[in-house]
Amino acid sequence: MNYQNSVRYSAQPSVGAKFKTRVRARRTSAGLPGGAVLWVAASKIALVIVFVVFCINLWFNFSIARGDKSIQAIEAASHKLREEQIVLLAQRANLMSEKQVLNRAGDELALFVPDENQVFKLR
Repeated sequence: MNYQNSVRYSAQPSVGAKFKTRVRARRTSAGLPGGAVLWVAASKIALVIVFVVFCINLWFNFSIARGDKSIQAIEAASHKLREEQIVLLAQRANLMSEKQVLNRAGDELALFVPDENQVFKLR
């Protein structure tokens, strides 16, 4: 057996349409102080202000991030220069030692420190 329900429920308003229009009219007039036009304009202005503040915040964050990257690059370069300075100071100390000066003078200029058994000629 096949039964089909053909009963449909529908709700009909118990109050007339005139009452609804009066309530709707009363709600709009007493809903917002200053009128709806004022509140729409105020909300648009507030939305624009929020958008501008958001854009400024994004710009500040971008500037801070860019500055942070440049500071890190400068610190890396400074660290590299300090390491090079340490290496150069060590080389300078080595070249300025007495032994190194005597070796270089003997190799390049043929100047040697006289020994005790060496004879000096004075003219």
